Amino acid sequence: MKKFLKIAVVILGVFLVLIIALSLFVKSYLTQERMRALVLETTQKSLNRQATLGEINVSFFKGIVVKDFEIKEKDSDAVFFKTKEFVLKYQLLPLLTKKLVIDKLSVAEVEIYLKANPDGTYNFSDMIKKDRLQEQKDESAKAAGLPVNLSVKDITIRNAKVGYINATGGLKKADVIVNAEMKITGLSGNALSSEGSIETTIAEALLKDKVFKNIRTAARYKIDVDMEAKNVTLHSLDLDVMQIPVNIAGNLNYAAGTSYALVVKVPEHDLSGIKPDVASAFLPKGMALGGKIAMLLNVDKKSEKESSATFNGHIRMAKVSCAYKNTHLVLDGVVKLTPEIISLEGLKLIAGPNKADILGSVKNYKEYPDVNISIKSNYIALDELFVSAPAAGKSQETKDEGVKKEPEPMNLKLKLNASLDIDKTVYKGISINNFTSRYELKNNVFSIPYLKGNTLSGAFAMKGAVDLAQKGTRYNMNANLSNVKVEEIINAFAPKAKGKLYGILSGQAAINGAGTVPANLKRNLQGKGEFAIKNGVIKNAPLSAGLLAILGLKDMKEIPMDKADSRFTIADGIVNLTTSISSKDLMIDETGTIGMDEKLDLAVLAKVSDRLAPRLVSQSSIATFLSSEKGWTSIPLRVGGTISNPSYGVDTRVVGKKVKESVQKKVGEELQKILQKDKTKSSSTDQKKSSSPADRLRELLGK
Repeated sequence: MKKFLKIAVVILGVFLVLIIALSLFVKSYLTQERMRALVLETTQKSLNRQATLGEINVSFFKGIVVKDFEIKEKDSDAVFFKTKEFVLKYQLLPLLTKKLVIDKLSVAEVEIYLKANPDGTYNFSDMIKKDRLQEQKDESAKAAGLPVNLSVKDITIRNAKVGYINATGGLKKADVIVNAEMKITGLSGNALSSEGSIETTIAEALLKDKVFKNIRTAARYKIDVDMEAKNVTLHSLDLDVMQIPVNIAGNLNYAAGTSYALVVKVPEHDLSGIKPDVASAFLPKGMALGGKIAMLLNVDKKSEKESSATFNGHIRMAKVSCAYKNTHLVLDGVVKLTPEIISLEGLKLIAGPNKADILGSVKNYKEYPDVNISIKSNYIALDELFVSAPAAGKSQETKDEGVKKEPEPMNLKLKLNASLDIDKTVYKGISINNFTSRYELKNNVFSIPYLKGNTLSGAFAMKGAVDLAQKGTRYNMNANLSNVKVEEIINAFAPKAKGKLYGILSGQAAINGAGTVPANLKRNLQGKGEFAIKNGVIKNAPLSAGLLAILGLKDMKEIPMDKADSRFTIADGIVNLTTSISSKDLMIDETGTIGMDEKLDLAVLAKVSDRLAPRLVSQSSIATFLSSEKGWTSIPLRVGGTISNPSYGVDTRVVGKKVKESVQKKVGEELQKILQKDKTKSSSTDQKKSSSPADRLRELLGK
């Protein structure tokens, strides 16, 4: 027993001596000065940046511990890279031959600051220039001193913080945290294999004025790299993107240009499993996804510089849904991709009771997409699909008008040919049958060759175009209505005027203009048209109430329209209007203007039948000065104010003219009587001579 203890003590003593000896060797060989010079000189020569570091501790057990290492910005004291501590563990046996083989690198609390410059370069662009890389190779070939063989088998990164700033880009700011566990194994002198996991968390990002927070992406990978052949074999890359699993495998070669052949798979995944806080980073607030999606794509790219990636595969959707506010859409079907075309096969759109079949294709989708879409449905209730946005207040509209600018001309690299056919639909409570339309986009002109249907016991049709290549856009439209119930149109599109106008409307209009800012729209709008209403009524409207009041016909409450015809032109922000309304006891002729600001300047001639004339004469003082013609009494009026608050007055110009005509007529009648009487008297010589015709005329005129 004592002998055994002695042997154990001797062996332990030998190991202790060996450890002490090796420690002394390590500390004498890997001195702080030597390591400091190695780190700083290598950094400054390879990156052309100033670097600083704190302590360097060399330990037989812990390895090389470097603290407070910093790399500066180019020609600046600002920090580009810094780490509180990184540890390099080396192999002992190669060290005995004066070779430093590092098999583990651990980095903690790293901070990297990336910045985009206004000229499109970055604060690290000078590090990766070709001439700099060649210079590094030449320096390595001439280097003397401590031989280093960096065979790093394990790399651990903890809480690496990457900050990014780009004042002029879409992504203006991003703060990302990276954690990684990786292994690197040398397969040969020019090949290695690596596998591990990387986890990134976007702590905060500002993308086009929208803030994203706490977005996590995880990845596991396994790759082989042949540096001599410049080829990367990606055995697997498993990603977790918004909690959607994605697998990528394939090959990449960077020998002469970059070429690759990859297979991208998304196994069938339920989108409802995406957490709301994650989805909110990419989707509008309140939007929710559901249903299942699966994808298989082969992505290939040749090494030629002009070559672009090609796709071959499919995306399969099983009741993929999107719910937002009061809208809930479901897509079911397959999207197939080939290098030349994207096809929609068996695609169905479902929204509550609404269903539609969608067929189509996208040709030349990589360069100049040519989209052809056909949508057909037996029934779609548009009221259930779309929710109107709340109207802005007047103060907000005025404010927006002052600062809003016309959109710049568009240059869309896109062609579109679409059709929509619905047997029956409902929009704003109006039933529309046989709705059919076609839409085209070509050379940045969006046009509607036709849009027509049957509704409200009548029919409608329109066509138009919008030139998107013009600043502020330029547009034109032609519309026709035939025997449509005007009250239903008002109820749907002008609810404030509900219950004020009734009848059967027919008409046509041609409108053109330019601009979207209200001031420009009013100034540039031009057009003309005509319409007719039969069997109609105007009631409970400010215009009709004011007119009946001044005529002394308040008890009528409404203006009947057996027939109403109107013509209009639009120019310089003014609508020139000519309207004729006729009924059994009342006729109204209107001429004048209505401004885009709702100001009225109308001359109205109201004619009242002899049945209503007694009430008119008794209650309207102006009527006593006007004559009755063929059973009608005329009242000339002038309408000012605004559409919502009109003002009525007597048209004095017409009244003066009318009175003058009446006097002249009366004078003529009296003159005729005088002349006739004088002729009779001239044949009787024994009668007393009377006054002359001139005297009679003076008496009549009071002179």
